[in-house]
Amino acid sequence: MRTFRLNERPYQVPESWAELTPAQFFAVAPYLGQDTVAGRHAVLRAWCPKLRDKDVRRLTAEQLWDLLDLVAWAWRTELDTQGVSEFTHRGRTYCLPEPLLKDAVVVEYAMALVHFHQFAHPTKPQVAALDQLVATLCRPLHADIAALQENPEWNGQRREKYNGKLAEARALELADAPLGVKIVVLHHFLAAQRFIHQAYKDLFKKVEPAAPAGPGKPAPPRQGDGTEMLELLADVAERGLYGTYEQAAQTQLHTVLFNLAKQARRRRAAERE
Repeated sequence: MRTFRLNERPYQVPESWAELTPAQFFAVAPYLGQDTVAGRHAVLRAWCPKLRDKDVRRLTAEQLWDLLDLVAWAWRTELDTQGVSEFTHRGRTYCLPEPLLKDAVVVEYAMALVHFHQFAHPTKPQVAALDQLVATLCRPLHADIAALQENPEWNGQRREKYNGKLAEARALELADAPLGVKIVVLHHFLAAQRFIHQAYKDLFKKVEPAAPAGPGKPAPPRQGDGTEMLELLADVAERGLYGTYEQAAQTQLHTVLFNLAKQARRRRAAERE
């Protein structure tokens, strides 16, 4: 924390994401899309709620800029959501997956990917798909977590088992959840997605461009729909690598991706020989 003084009153402002409370994360997340003076004002207010308006109004333009510069790091560094593990909405506490989705299973990542692509579609974005993404990844703790952890077959997931129908119902409940909560969960997912594509790059290939639309016309870019992980899950289940479809769906995500990436490397090495 950094301490500054204004009219002899001391105030503290965070200097890194690790110093933020979950409430501070959620409060400022909607302002982080673009660095503006108004956004910096909002972030400073959220992080220093005891800062008096009358003291701020008396500052010169240069003094105000120096004050707002104390929170400028929020736009200069990548949002790190590791410090956020849960949130509560309508009396229900939802737990986020572990950073980089370390405790996620294949089916929840596959469905989250579909919802993300629906939400981020460049021409027809589905706003409600963000609620589906949050409901897919964020679930209450398992009802009997202590007994579950004693089970030799426990897959490491403390959240209740993913259920698609339940996620749909909860997505409706999350429609009026604070925007900051949804943005934090979205960034939590995107950080994991970037890691996955880098760590298991042998498994993921770029989509080939579509055929040209006509003579002299460039090929239109192909838009993925996020179903590639569902297809991969179906293929894994068909080959019986992790048991039935249900068993494969509930297998740890990184276990499956690590082994498939390793197989892909071996296959390409064999083809080169």
